[in-house]
Amino acid sequence: MGMTKMDINESEEEESIRITNRRSLLNLIVTSTGTSISISSAAIITFASADPAYAFFGIPAKEGPKPAIASDIAGTPIIYKDFISKHKPSERTMVQGLKGDPTYLIVSSDGNRLENYALNAECTHLGCNVPWDPIREKFVCPCHGSQYDATGTVLRGPAPGSLKLAKVGVEEDSGKVLLEPWLEDDFRTGAKPWWI
Repeated sequence: MGMTKMDINESEEEESIRITNRRSLLNLIVTSTGTSISISSAAIITFASADPAYAFFGIPAKEGPKPAIASDIAGTPIIYKDFISKHKPSERTMVQGLKGDPTYLIVSSDGNRLENYALNAECTHLGCNVPWDPIREKFVCPCHGSQYDATGTVLRGPAPGSLKLAKVGVEEDSGKVLLEPWLEDDFRTGAKPWWI
């Protein structure tokens, strides 16, 4: 038994309906997925902009570096006024700084305050501790002879760059000396800080 023209038209019509239904279903899926993504993105952006302390998906944003309390070799916090009273003008004293690194606190030339910067004592060549030579008025590395001026600017290699800087501050309540990473341009060279 063969198919009549009417049967063929009905089959084509049914096929056309099935294709249309499939297309409608796919359009619905694509549209609803796009809408979901748009709504999710809008919610995330709104949430993040409403409270910048949170990044996407409610995860707290990374906080900036926190100050460290400078301490002596025994781990005792350095108190600003006591430190100034016990040290001479232009004296450089090694303390424990950021992450416990050896760091020089520098008394101003008038002896009334600390400089607003401290110097990491590690040579930028291979990390040896660089002592201050008060007679030559420079830092001289005992390992390979690198030299730095009074502000830690490299004068002679093989060190590739100046000593790292740290910002010096004072905790208001306790008077403890605080150190935090130096994030501004290097005042000695005008370059971006390479140590961040």
